[in-house]
Amino acid sequence: MNTAMRERHGEAKERIYQALLQTTPDLLYVFDLQHRFIYANDALLSMWGMSWDEARGKTCLELGYEPWHAAMHDEEIERVIATRQPIRGDVPFPHKDKGTRIYDYIFTPVIGLDGEVEAIAGSTRDVTERNQHEQHLQLLINELNHRVKNSLVMVLSLTRQTFSNAVDLEDAHEKIQARLLALSSAHNVLTRENWHSADLLELARGAAAAHASGQASRFDVQGVSCRLDPRRALALAMALHELCANAVKYGALSVPEGSVRVSWERRRIEQEDWIELFWQESGGPAVRPPIRRGFGSRLLERGLRHDLGGDVSLVFDPDGVAFRASMPLSADDMQVLR
Repeated sequence: MNTAMRERHGEAKERIYQALLQTTPDLLYVFDLQHRFIYANDALLSMWGMSWDEARGKTCLELGYEPWHAAMHDEEIERVIATRQPIRGDVPFPHKDKGTRIYDYIFTPVIGLDGEVEAIAGSTRDVTERNQHEQHLQLLINELNHRVKNSLVMVLSLTRQTFSNAVDLEDAHEKIQARLLALSSAHNVLTRENWHSADLLELARGAAAAHASGQASRFDVQGVSCRLDPRRALALAMALHELCANAVKYGALSVPEGSVRVSWERRRIEQEDWIELFWQESGGPAVRPPIRRGFGSRLLERGLRHDLGGDVSLVFDPDGVAFRASMPLSADDMQVLR
């Protein structure tokens, strides 16, 4: 290869390198042995908000880096020179337009023809979004672990209480299966909403659909669409399941002419917003108070009161079971949509 060809080849390589260096979003730069910048690509200059004439030959401290930041890089550059090994780190730094960002950087020794370090090359990448994504994933994992533990505790409680009140194994199997399906259905609603909240209207309609056996008209669901936090949503979903199951087996839904009305409304009580839910059965057999309270009654009267942070009442009126649940509203755990 003659001299002219070598020169043209060298010029072509330089153009290729410049195209790569200047178009990458990564920050690329070179320090000399006195820690001065002897090269900075456009991405780095843009982050600084400087021209190359303003930045050329200056150290980090002279460019306005915080003293601790400049001192850290000075120590790292000296370490690269001494060990002839690259180092890697991450650091926050204020971008001219984007505010403080998190940067992942690598300093690498540049070895000269004499075998000695003649410069230090650097590459820095903005990893702010990646770090935020990793933090978000960790929060999701922690939240998932918490939910799984809570779900297991709930399943254990459902199973224990069901067995302690069941007539026989077949009765226990039937009730456990129905309660777990109701719990699963509520979980599905919450999962679709990323476990932020669930719509009370959807929960009520879901409970009605699961127990109406194709006779949805026997349920009259009346209420505004509103959001419940996961704890209250699960509690009300299980309460509605117990009410439905009891109505199908003993109450209004055990006869063709029976019906159930489920409604709720928002009320102002002592300068606080409350939601009140009502369950009223009619057209069924005459109701007699149970001789002993089973799991369903205890869940409605005790557990639900605790989970809602409000009040509940269960009345075995001869004309039909009546249930009322009330709870205070807050901006954090419920928002009325319409």
